[in-house]
Amino acid sequence: MTKRVASWVSVFAITLLSAFLSPNDCVSAEREPVNVHIPSFDISVIPFYIAKEKGYFREEGLEPSLILASPGVGINGLVAGNFHFSASAGSASTAIARNLPLKVVLVNTFKPAFWIYARENIKSPLQLKGKKLAVSSLGGLSHTLARLALKKAGLDPDREVVMIAAGTTDIRLAALKSTAVDAAVLNAPGKFKAKKAGLNEVLFIGERVDALSGGVATTSELIQTRPDTVQRFVTGALKGLKYFLSNRAGSVLFMMKYMKVDTEMAEEVYEMSIPMFTEAGTAGDDFMRNEVQLQAGVLGLKEVPPFDRPFDLTFARRANQLLRSWKPQ
Repeated sequence: MTKRVASWVSVFAITLLSAFLSPNDCVSAEREPVNVHIPSFDISVIPFYIAKEKGYFREEGLEPSLILASPGVGINGLVAGNFHFSASAGSASTAIARNLPLKVVLVNTFKPAFWIYARENIKSPLQLKGKKLAVSSLGGLSHTLARLALKKAGLDPDREVVMIAAGTTDIRLAALKSTAVDAAVLNAPGKFKAKKAGLNEVLFIGERVDALSGGVATTSELIQTRPDTVQRFVTGALKGLKYFLSNRAGSVLFMMKYMKVDTEMAEEVYEMSIPMFTEAGTAGDDFMRNEVQLQAGVLGLKEVPPFDRPFDLTFARRANQLLRSWKPQ
């Protein structure tokens, strides 16, 4: 066989093979891998699992690995480049106030879905004086929000409450049940498990504090060097959020799978949580202004940073434009 004939045979073979490959096979080879920090299996992260399983990230040319890690580990990993994105937007906001080079690019929830539950003999926030309170990590979101809420309830959280870093919601609940701590900051579904176990709801933090909780954060470097990757991830994540808000039955199934709860609890968590979610992954100036004031107060900053410093919501706004006629399926 001459070289020219062999060349034509090779071209023909490649063309024939391409005809039998599905579009998904072709796209699969081109998908960009990204590592995504997941702080816990709570309600705020369900839209990301929806986006992954429904193929919304694949539609954007991405192959995300959703990796569970505590907020502190995740944010440090984000800064170090081990993660491309973090679903712990609230903890990222605190890190930004400490001058770490991060940005929040999507806002999922604008009210923190956190509760303080305590043992049977503690029925009010003031009874937490001198007690041990389990939080995810010192300096993390649950710690930050608990300090603010307890201060509004009349306590000095730094002097009158012993904060214990205990990890995920399930670990915090286990510590509470075992009497290793007197109270714990819990998110859904830990709150409902605590209620079923006969523990007392002492405080709903979301009633006392408006603050960023769930969303997407990334590094300023990734925004500068790979803005297309950021845009595609935010667009895929927004698709997951839109599905979550519009498809109750489907979302409940995802919640049951990842939050390890039964149908009744998943439905209760869904109905309770929906009012805490944004509709478009964005936030107004008043919310952003409140967020920087909150973080400045927590860290004791002498000057409040510019209200938009933690945020770059241009990607979320662009995603909404791209998805104007898109319907979740």
